[in-house]
Amino acid sequence: MNAIGEKIKYLPSSEYPLSADVYFIEGDKYCYIYDVGNNDDSLNQINQIKKEKIIVLSHYHQDHIGNIENIDYHSLYVGKKTYETIGKGTIVDEQFTVNDGVKIEIIPCVSPHTEGSLIINVDNEYTLIADLYFTRSSFDREKMLMMINSLKDIETKYFVISHQENDKVFPKEKLITELLDYLNQ
Repeated sequence: MNAIGEKIKYLPSSEYPLSADVYFIEGDKYCYIYDVGNNDDSLNQINQIKKEKIIVLSHYHQDHIGNIENIDYHSLYVGKKTYETIGKGTIVDEQFTVNDGVKIEIIPCVSPHTEGSLIINVDNEYTLIADLYFTRSSFDREKMLMMINSLKDIETKYFVISHQENDKVFPKEKLITELLDYLNQ
């Protein structure tokens, strides 16, 4: 398990089988898990946690949600499209904050990558965005601009992305600049 700052640990993504990074945020009462991956290593790590788990799924792609059926949890938060895919969880359609020895904001965010994405801001320092910003060669420019504007509004120092071995943590302004450059190509 790797660490980002003092409060966030993660299991890196894998290619075979394709599995997203899985993030663990230790609260006083709960362990908050952002995405559950799609491989046995992620499933085993999640199921070894002694505290009750609160799961937040970034979006409905299999590499982010594959293990959900094999995990016991206290609460599950999802976007509308993820709910339509898995048929369970509490739909998050507006931002809310949890204080549990750590401040966690669960934020819906428009994305050209997938509908109904959720991101997590931890203590206004690190914002986990999974692969929200990945785009295909043809993408919805309006959604991209809406996402960029939403990310600009988040009080954070860093954005943390999934599926990257290196360069996982980006200073806020650097990621915003890269996204704007990509949009304006």
